[in-house]
Amino acid sequence: MSPVSRGRKPKKSRKRPAGRPGSGQRSGAGGPRADPDWPTVLAHLRSRLRRGEEPLWFQSAIEEVLDEAGVVLSADGPRALEEMTSTLLGRPLRLAARDELVGDFDRWLLEVIAALTERARGELEAGGDGWEAPWRLLHGIASVAVPPLAFGATSALRSLVPLLIAVAPEPSWLDALLEIAATGEVWKMRDAYGTRLGVIAGFIYPGGQDPSVFLFDIDACGVVTIANAGVHDDVARAAAAWRRYAGEPAAGVEPWPVTTADELVCLVQADQDEMDLDGDESESALDNWFRALRRGIDVADAWKRRGGPLPAWRSLYGNADPEPAVAAFTTWYTARHGEPPGAEAVDVLAWEWLDGCLPEARHGASPHRVRYFREVMGDWTDDPVTAEAKALFLDWIRWNCEEAGVSDRLTAMSVAAAEAPFAQFSQNGSACAP
Repeated sequence: MSPVSRGRKPKKSRKRPAGRPGSGQRSGAGGPRADPDWPTVLAHLRSRLRRGEEPLWFQSAIEEVLDEAGVVLSADGPRALEEMTSTLLGRPLRLAARDELVGDFDRWLLEVIAALTERARGELEAGGDGWEAPWRLLHGIASVAVPPLAFGATSALRSLVPLLIAVAPEPSWLDALLEIAATGEVWKMRDAYGTRLGVIAGFIYPGGQDPSVFLFDIDACGVVTIANAGVHDDVARAAAAWRRYAGEPAAGVEPWPVTTADELVCLVQADQDEMDLDGDESESALDNWFRALRRGIDVADAWKRRGGPLPAWRSLYGNADPEPAVAAFTTWYTARHGEPPGAEAVDVLAWEWLDGCLPEARHGASPHRVRYFREVMGDWTDDPVTAEAKALFLDWIRWNCEEAGVSDRLTAMSVAAAEAPFAQFSQNGSACAP
């Protein structure tokens, strides 16, 4: 019998709404036809994204972007402008998350696009010089936003072109931002526990401009999420950054080339949901909120073109098979203690441990995951079976660490996390141990 059937609160559904821009998919109702005018595109996207009243934080956050847009004028190439764009868009998201005013990030970005377009148009029509910053920033947004919103930004740019005839020409590299692409080269890293993963993907602009790699630092200790993200010069620098994020369990880990699509299940499952934010996410995760979603889609597109599409996203909840783990743990426990554990208690423990777990992290018992699981156990209804399951937890940690091949030192850290005073679980991008 599962803890849910014993009265535990059910987990949130992780099912994506159909056609959500974050998924990179078009609405089932059909998108705009090729090259529609900007007002048509704006109306279409607003109809898809508008859900209830506009959140209170929208307008001040939009004004902040407009006020700070001038920073992009110092960019000397596509990568620099892309980086400035991500940081500029990330600050309002950090403030919104900190103040628990989360939600509707895609809708907010659409209104940023609309405001930038209006600002640029007004300046061009008045003969002013304040058009260039919003014009450049729209190029940056087209580079980092998910496809429907990137399409909106390019449509807005096209609407402004007739007004640019009388002004000085813009840098030729601006158009490259609209055509950034994944090379298809991907590398992966995994810490000793198996709960912290790094995915490094190659990217390039047309003509070989500004080659770089994008790092996805994936935390699978609770809900699978992108804990940190960012652009780096090459694989070695991205790997070094990931080891710093992941801490001691990642010491000495080197990236290996990904050769099969199944190795990227962790990237597919690391679906960002602004409704799950709690305000202590890392700056790099929020600065790269839009860009990480887009780069994940870019990687998937590149692999699809190569004939190796990534596995489809699926809910990790409600589909686990605990029987192999139950049998293996029971054998281990019996050999260690001379008698088997209670069958129903082991079933409860295994079912809950595996429910929502990334398959490759099933034996991951990092201190961070231990803290997560202690919160999960805190939701269980009190009865003799759940009490016995809790009593088995230390042995469960030791067994999983043995199965994962974790060192005695790292195992001791995990056991200590289970015995320590209760500490709230947080996915803030810090290391999974201690």
